[in-house]
Amino acid sequence: MNEEILDELQHLTHSQSVLLHRLVDLGWLKSAHINKLLDQLVDDRLEKARSYLLFARQLDVTDSVHQPHIISRCYYAMYHAARAVVLHYRGSDLDDHDRLPTILGQIVGARYGELLGNWRKVRNRVDYSPYRPIDLPQLASTALQEGSEMVDGCERFVRDRRGKL
Repeated sequence: MNEEILDELQHLTHSQSVLLHRLVDLGWLKSAHINKLLDQLVDDRLEKARSYLLFARQLDVTDSVHQPHIISRCYYAMYHAARAVVLHYRGSDLDDHDRLPTILGQIVGARYGELLGNWRKVRNRVDYSPYRPIDLPQLASTALQEGSEMVDGCERFVRDRRGKL
């Protein structure tokens, strides 16, 4: 599939999604084509989440230099998985770090929304503060565990929902 087209569509807003579906209703576009593009975007975003998680797992969780990077990559794995779920469910993208946890929680349940919101705060702290949290080694280990849980859960949500549609 043409990556330039997908790159343009990856930030599909709600109003743009409504317009696309209106054009389908009017017979100007085929629903199957739009669904194929959206499915590809969702799959690519989930793959990005998985690759961030894989990179985080390759770092040494006991090395204090790697711990902030593990947390950051795990947060972004969760973030991209969440965006994939929202795109799949709503047919539009949401890249707002503040709103995404709330919307995700409404779609798949409060647990994932809370995880995403919590790890954003932790990631901000380790990326922007000059002071390392005392519990940084435990945070890095937990980020790997909860990041895996959330990415797996988001992939499962999309897979199960596709099976029902």
